[in-house]
Amino acid sequence: MEFSVNAVRAGSDAKHDLMVQLELGGDSREVEIHSKVEKKFGEAIQEDVEQVLDEFGIHGVKIQIDDLGAWDFAIKARVRTAVKRALAQKGGKPA
Repeated sequence: MEFSVNAVRAGSDAKHDLMVQLELGGDSREVEIHSKVEKKFGEAIQEDVEQVLDEFGIHGVKIQIDDLGAWDFAIKARVRTAVKRALAQKGGKPA
């Protein structure tokens, strides 16, 4: 997944954490998940990401998750942080 210079990041590459890279724009949601527990929890991670994007009314976004075994609350928190940073960079809230 290619990102422009407008992409924001949140998180770390530490054990039990995750790195989120997010860029607002477009008409669709592109979500890419890389996780050492993807077979078992990939669907749950996807649902957590979708839930946060729905909370903010975000429809056009590219997001990449590099998960190292983070809990669901950490996934949601990192995605929320990335969304807030991207919105601040754009200077406002989603339509």
